[in-house]
Amino acid sequence: MINLSPAQINERARAFVAQAGVDPDSENGQIMVAWFAQVAQNPGYLARIISLRGKSAVGTDMMLSPADRLQFLRLMKDIAGESHDGCEMSKLTGRDLVSLAKTSSPKMLRSIFALMDLISERNGPSPGNDEHYTVAELLDLDARLDAIDVPPSLQEEAKPTMCAQLQFAIDALEKLPEPDQRRATYELFKVIANGKPAAETVLADPYAYLDEVFDERRLPEPLRNQLPPDGSRPLPYARLVVDGEWVNKTTPKDSGPYVDTYVNRRNNGVVIELMTTKDASGNPHFSYFDMGYGLADLMSQSVRAPRHATMLRMQKDAAAIAMANEPMTAGRRFEIALPQPSSDGQLTRRCEIGKTEPASSIFGTLTGNAINLDCSEVHKDGKTVRVRSVWLVDYGIELSKSIDDEDGRTDVIIKNVTITKS
Repeated sequence: MINLSPAQINERARAFVAQAGVDPDSENGQIMVAWFAQVAQNPGYLARIISLRGKSAVGTDMMLSPADRLQFLRLMKDIAGESHDGCEMSKLTGRDLVSLAKTSSPKMLRSIFALMDLISERNGPSPGNDEHYTVAELLDLDARLDAIDVPPSLQEEAKPTMCAQLQFAIDALEKLPEPDQRRATYELFKVIANGKPAAETVLADPYAYLDEVFDERRLPEPLRNQLPPDGSRPLPYARLVVDGEWVNKTTPKDSGPYVDTYVNRRNNGVVIELMTTKDASGNPHFSYFDMGYGLADLMSQSVRAPRHATMLRMQKDAAAIAMANEPMTAGRRFEIALPQPSSDGQLTRRCEIGKTEPASSIFGTLTGNAINLDCSEVHKDGKTVRVRSVWLVDYGIELSKSIDDEDGRTDVIIKNVTITKS
């Protein structure tokens, strides 16, 4: 057909559409005829479309330019608004075009062909190769998306359709400011192309993220300048690992093992914490990151499977470090600022210092004293979380003993403590 004139190509396209059972003079028939005529004059177009069929989503080489990614998603939203057969990519790409022409609205058919045009027009190296975002940038974006309120009709218990979920998600992406919108479409297309979302990348190797992001040299200068010099606050470990278990008899799903790792990089009183849990299958499920100096939290963030994250929280109150330097005297009460933005609207932590006991009463191999603490945080909805803990003087860390929240009491059992000195 390549050597035929445009008029001859058009006539053959009309004949093919009519033979397939679609009126070539109907609106959908005219759309089909125009598309087949276009394909006949561009053999590479069809070859590329065929190469993508049957692949998961759209293939690993599907990173479009930012503008084309947004256009792709807008077309998908149009298709979702018209589809009566679901919005899973397999249903859209796995059906033959004649079937689509017989059952789809003209708007949906045009959108499907426009989407195919978008894919087929990309040749050569991916425009996305010029884009580079850190895991931290993409994780921050995931957190911003997580913070978007989902209407009740789209929540899990309402069993929303894939089409409704898709429309809502794309609407949300369209409303994002730059550079968030560009990063969001990049992250989404990376996942579409079978890549790992940022949260999954962090859960797979939380220590890499810990080293990249949780470094006191990243703190704002007013905070950083208040920290003691490196080497001035020596601790007897480079890494301290606590293997523990949460036990909640009221809410058993809150129970389970955890690993809490404390990293002392510079002997300046700053300790980095990484708490991790796994699901029933042994896969990474949750990671909590924290940077502390005494009882002051300086930075924190949590990541949960499959792709949920909180925003990176940063201490805004320079007075928190000064407060952390004050002596822990039994009976003293204090209120200390928390890093913001907090996940539940809590602004401060209120504590009362209790009695001192041997650290060996917490776990046999620990040395020095353990100072009891009774602290609470009030969330923006009025709920209070109360944590009873101990401050281990020799190690510069806080270990929880029990947690009281809306799920009842969770007792913390320490199974083992491993210390690495260098």
